[in-house]
Amino acid sequence: MMKKKLVVGMLNTGKSGLEERLFSRVAKRKGVKLVMINLSKRFNEKEFEKEIAPCDVVYNNAGEEFVLEPLKAIEEYGKQVVDGSKLYYYTEDKWMCYVKCREHGIPTPKTTLLPSNLALAKAELREFGQWPVVLKRIYGMEGKFVEKADNLAEALAILRSIWAKDIDKLPFVAQEYIKSYAYRVTMIGGKIVQAVIKKSRHWKCTGVYSGDCEKFRVDKKLRALLGKVYRATRINICGIYLLKRGKEWLVLEVNTEPGLVFVRAEYEKLIGCIFDFILKTARKRKPKKSKKTVRIPVAQLHLRKIR
Repeated sequence: MMKKKLVVGMLNTGKSGLEERLFSRVAKRKGVKLVMINLSKRFNEKEFEKEIAPCDVVYNNAGEEFVLEPLKAIEEYGKQVVDGSKLYYYTEDKWMCYVKCREHGIPTPKTTLLPSNLALAKAELREFGQWPVVLKRIYGMEGKFVEKADNLAEALAILRSIWAKDIDKLPFVAQEYIKSYAYRVTMIGGKIVQAVIKKSRHWKCTGVYSGDCEKFRVDKKLRALLGKVYRATRINICGIYLLKRGKEWLVLEVNTEPGLVFVRAEYEKLIGCIFDFILKTARKRKPKKSKKTVRIPVAQLHLRKIR
């Protein structure tokens, strides 16, 4: 009797590029049935539930904020997910990531949460007293909504400009500026699978990057720190950004749905590592009983990309 193939649902935004083709190819090689679930089309709850029904595990490969509602529904359907929706609120949030690092004794740049009121933000920045300062919206992706200000006037101008276009006026954090390359480590299931240095002539080395990055060796001290970060965040598939101040490592942020393109020759290998982890954890967990149909209180998802 033939062994039933594991069915993995992959949430994406409808793109049909190299990554999607590689995921399909690697899935076939690993004996996995991959179901692509496009979240950028008009949302229909019944069709969505029908797409999810045959999946044993769901992996989110979309970094946009609007993924949260479908992901929460999938969890309510009783389906296993690789990384749960809670992580987006308590780890992807740049302020909460800082709080979590401080709580677990993980070195991280000095950070403060800014009120959404400009006058109060001015007072907080003056008291924070770190110049230059990096201003970051608590949710953002690909390096967007991250700016550097050399003084209070510049910082207020940046906040005023962004908040003028943002109806919700999402909070910002102010973070001490550390002149450093960005060191990016990819971890899958608590194991380090790639470590690269992202260099730039610009002050900001994170965000969108084209071309191969230089790899670096993870020493014993850094390995211990990364293990601590993994245990604190519990993100199964993550990208950890670090800065270096002299010999000291500082954790900048931890992201789910990490980019895999920093070393093109290893692109397919990393996708293989993701499937290996999914196969391993799917066998360990007992399937949950499906819950009753969950009504998502939206007829159509038209939310902005803000993570």
